[in-house]
Formats: sequence, C-alpha cells, structure tokens
Amino acid sequence: MFRYVLRSLIPGLLIVGAAVAVAQQTPDVGQIVRQMEASEFPYDDISYKMTLKLIEGGTTTRTIEMQVYAKGDDKLLVRVTAPGELAGMGILQLGPRAMYIYNPEDRAVRLVAASAQAQGLAGTDYAAADASLVGISDGWTSTLLETTAETYKIQLIPTSGDVSPYSKMIVWCDRARMYGTKIEYYMDGELAKTMERGEFVQADGYDGLSRVKITNNRVDRITEVRISDFQVNTGLGDRMFTKRSLMLGE
Repeated sequence: MFRYVLRSLIPGLLIVGAAVAVAQQTPDVGQIVRQMEASEFPYDDISYKMTLKLIEGGTTTRTIEMQVYAKGDDKLLVRVTAPGELAGMGILQLGPRAMYIYNPEDRAVRLVAASAQAQGLAGTDYAAADASLVGISDGWTSTLLETTAETYKIQLIPTSGDVSPYSKMIVWCDRARMYGTKIEYYMDGELAKTMERGEFVQADGYDGLSRVKITNNRVDRITEVRISDFQVNTGLGDRMFTKRSLMLGE
C-alpha cells in the first residue's frame, strides 16, 4: 500500500515542482517595463544636439537641426535651430502627456492635443511623443509576448486616448541594457511606423544611443536621427522648462 501511494504521489510532486519552476522563471512584465523606463533617463539632466534627415524615395529631401534639453523624467525642451525657416520653433513636454508648441511666426504657445502628439516634426516621422519611453508604466496595459536570450518583446496598449496618440506599441527590450531598441507604433490597429534605436556610445558621462531610424510603414519615407554633443548633469534649472521660457527662447 505504501509503495502504491508513493508511486502515485511522486508524479504529482514532479508536476507541481515543474509548475513552480516555470512560474519562477516567468519574468514580471511590470518590473521589466519599470526597468526599461528607468534606463531611458539615468541622469539628473542632459542636453544634446539632434540632426534629422528626411529620406524620401531614397533621396534626402530635408535636414533639420535641434537642441534638446531634458531634466528628470518629466521635463523635455526641444528647440529647432536650422534650417532658417524653422529656427525658433520649440516644443515643451511636461510629464508624459502635457505638451506645448511654440510657433515664432505668431509668437504663440499652444497646448498640443494627445491625438496630435504623434504628428512628426516639420514633415518628418519623428514625433515629440516618440522621444522617450518614460511614462509607459502608468496608463498602459503591458503584456509580455515573447522572451528570448537577447530580448523581451512587450505589447503596450494605452488605457485611454488621453494617454497616447497610438492605439498600440510593440517594444523589443534588449535584456543586457534593459533598453527599448525597436518599437512598432500602431494607429487604429494598423502599423504606422517602426523605430530602431542603436549605436550606443559612452562619452563625457553619457551612456546611451546615438542613432535612431524611423521607417514609415505607409509610404516610402525614412527619418534618420543622429544624436551628438552630449552634456550630462550640468545643473539645468527648472526655469527653462516653462511656457514663458519656451516663448522667450531662454
């Protein structure tokens, strides 16, 4: 009798043990998202130069230069410096959802609706809403789609239209860096564009990416972004991240 009970018990214990082992190995998608978000901005503040090239049908049709300033994980300021007809234009983002744009032609600061935050800068496919993955741990439903030795593949769906202009994002997170290196952006359920982020560099305290490529999945258009002239932890003041500063160009 004892042997019969033992023979019956062992398979059950093995199944339970295997289930526990699998559960222990399954990563917590919430923790992955928080780690990925933290990797986006490990500095007190940072400033850098950004150069965008718009490539249509294989030909570069426009080059735009910007100066970017960021502080903490909730303040971002972008100022267009070239070409001349766009110089002076600015974008201020406070938190993941409040965005303002300054147009020097009419000297007006306007709040950008969430639905318009996916609109590319100056005809490119690079939108201010795409500058960072900061904020994805709040207001998004995350699902771990796939795990490989190199990456986590995560689906992010906003809980409402006020959270993001996108209906869905698919993010590939590099497990070594815990950094999003590829992002698919969906609008109304359709793949709109794909962002590839890479060429990581270490310079003057900066450890991050230097190149972004955005492919428009609807038309034959690519936006290439180069990031350079990094300066980190220089003590940027809160005063520059205000609507008044945005308008005055301070």
